[in-house]
Amino acid sequence: MYSIKKLEHLCSYKAKITEVINFGMTPLGRRLDVCFDGDLAGDLLSGRMRGVDYILVRSDGVGEIHVRGAITTKDGVNISVEISGYGDENGDIRDAHVKFLTGHEKYQWLTSKIVVGKGKSANGQLEFDYYYEP
Repeated sequence: MYSIKKLEHLCSYKAKITEVINFGMTPLGRRLDVCFDGDLAGDLLSGRMRGVDYILVRSDGVGEIHVRGAITTKDGVNISVEISGYGDENGDIRDAHVKFLTGHEKYQWLTSKIVVGKGKSANGQLEFDYYYEP
């Protein structure tokens, strides 16, 4: 049987929204591409993350989040990031699944960890905390 351990803080993220592309109302809901860029700070992971959030706002007001991004760590390593989750009309965001991919040995441990995030979007700013299962 699998037991869930206590989650540990991985890093915090503060970013600015740099561009929003609005595709309007589609048959599936309102579609937006939200570009972002900001700083990651943590003992295990720090650097800069930029990317695009491909958002679909459903008729019930819930935003489905589909992020593709790139982290460049302070020591110059590139890490690919995929994030899926949900946001609400209050700007509260829950990243249900964060997936990392890199060929660099130092950060390989991230590729097999369960990582989740919780954050807020307000006034063109993003703030998140990410947690992992050790």
